[in-house]
Amino acid sequence: MTGKTAGAYITGLFKNGAYTGAPAEAAMISSAMTDYIFWSIHVHDNGDLYYNNDAICAGGSAVAAIAGPIGDFIAKAKANHAASSVWFSIGAGGVHDFQAIETILNNPSGPAYKNLFANFAALYALGGDGFDFDYEESIADPVSTISTLGADLYKQLGARITYCPYYGESVWIQCLQQTLIKAGVQPVEAFRLQCYSGGYSNDPRDWVTALEQAGAAKTGVSDPAAFVRPGMAIAGGSSTPQLSPSQMAARIKSWGSPGGWIWNTEEVLKVQPSTGHSIADYAIAILGAAKD
Repeated sequence: MTGKTAGAYITGLFKNGAYTGAPAEAAMISSAMTDYIFWSIHVHDNGDLYYNNDAICAGGSAVAAIAGPIGDFIAKAKANHAASSVWFSIGAGGVHDFQAIETILNNPSGPAYKNLFANFAALYALGGDGFDFDYEESIADPVSTISTLGADLYKQLGARITYCPYYGESVWIQCLQQTLIKAGVQPVEAFRLQCYSGGYSNDPRDWVTALEQAGAAKTGVSDPAAFVRPGMAIAGGSSTPQLSPSQMAARIKSWGSPGGWIWNTEEVLKVQPSTGHSIADYAIAILGAAKD
């Protein structure tokens, strides 16, 4: 996808298995956010998928208690022409999702492989456009695992892919190269670059340069400047540096980025009474500062 983008990682939709996401729904749909990124999908050893602590797809079928409200959220957003694209983010810090994925992919004839992709199909059918890879683990062969997963999701579902790195330009570029080879086209359309906490020192321009040096013929990325979308932490949240909408806008302008995204909706809503900053405010700031 080209053009200006403003995304948000959508978190905190359930509490003790009960849906508590109505405020996030209303705030997102009334904002100008273009990318809805549901965080986080976890992969169990047998290929079942969990949305944080709750099963969302198991045995090839959606689990109604969790999948139903998320599917309704997505349907409302698309009916209101609010969401340009919907993503399910796989992984997080301190989990073992990609370890499970690596083990499953190494045995494509096994039952867990069939179950995993049946579950991904059920998840995708909720209204998703693609999957976001938030790989923050240490596994034996991340390049092979990430590229195979991306290629298989594209070939089996037609899914779009984004990466959410916070370090390791060379590894992620190798993932792009191998995905291009395995898929025959490049289904990965963006680096959602973390520019906070563990990735606080990231400058998107460095990642753009690395992509330019790798070359479009090998990566499948024809416009590196549009490919790198910085993510920032919101004012009053738990990650650093904490940025207000105007501070995010200033950074996006200085980087020359085509957009960006925020971490995360739950914290915006929690601190909005004290900061005065809404999800809509962040969307307006990002899109207003984004480079055409």
